[in-house]
Amino acid sequence: MRDRPTGAELANLVRRVRAGDPGVEVPDDRRYRELMLASAMAIAERQETTGDAPEQDERQALIRILGEERSLEDLNWALAAAIRNGDGDPGTLGHEAIREHLRLTGRERVRESNPKALAGDE
Repeated sequence: MRDRPTGAELANLVRRVRAGDPGVEVPDDRRYRELMLASAMAIAERQETTGDAPEQDERQALIRILGEERSLEDLNWALAAAIRNGDGDPGTLGHEAIREHLRLTGRERVRESNPKALAGDE
């Protein structure tokens, strides 16, 4: 599940800032503001390029792990409950699948938000 705000929401926010919308609070430091806006647009562009494939992949992985057909949001809630219940603890049947799922979804989030952090690590 993608973090909020989504790429589309970020792109809309950047448009509002550039249009001078007084309802959007931005830092006074022009350089910092421009870096933030550029970063937001880069995230939006990466999400637009990949479409919903990362979320579909995540949903399919969770269906395999949990054995349930539900929305991605509901599956993530179910995974969190399973982890809290100890279903993903070391030595349990689902441990490796849950660990690998969390690793892959974490990397996907970083790939969208800050791919330079993964440089040389892929």
